[in-house]
Amino acid sequence: MVAAAAAPLTALLGLLIAYLLSRQEFAGRRAFEFAAMASFAVPGTVVGVAYVLAFNTPPIELTGTALILVISFVFRNMPVGIRAGIAAMSQIDKSLDEASVTLGAGAATTLRRVILPLLRPAVVAALVYSFVHAVTAVSAVIFLASARYNMATVYIVGRVEAGEFGLAIAYSSVLIVIVSAAILVIQLLVGERRLGRRGAVASGFQAAG
Repeated sequence: MVAAAAAPLTALLGLLIAYLLSRQEFAGRRAFEFAAMASFAVPGTVVGVAYVLAFNTPPIELTGTALILVISFVFRNMPVGIRAGIAAMSQIDKSLDEASVTLGAGAATTLRRVILPLLRPAVVAALVYSFVHAVTAVSAVIFLASARYNMATVYIVGRVEAGEFGLAIAYSSVLIVIVSAAILVIQLLVGERRLGRRGAVASGFQAAG
């Protein structure tokens, strides 16, 4: 449940930042990109301890809640969505953005109706990576999990330490099935990128044949 909540937020935030970095020019762009990618270079144990220290006292007391797990996964996995979005947008000509603006569309409309339909491979990559990494993460969440909001990986590690290898293997097998099913569902929901002009040309050739 925590991974399912974090994956869409991770993909959305990562692609939005990728759009800003690849399509917008503003002061401090390089520093912003470095700050957005820095979380990927920090070890997971450091991230977990830092979140416990940062959110363990009022007014933002999140330790032991599901929200701190979601926040940790979002900012931990966001760099992958950013790089996937930047790589995909580099293949999309900026003339599409300019044509949309010329026709009266705003930045939000251009992103929703022009850019996002062409970013389906990047969306799939961001969703799959963020979900799988959240489900299988151990290093950071071992400090953030609680009795009420426990993670499967933390529970599996606990069973191994207790010598209950059969139960740990059973949970690991179920985890593999859940991850595989989630990947298939994400691919079915998002779909594949299709270019209408090429489809129309192919249909025209078939009709001519």
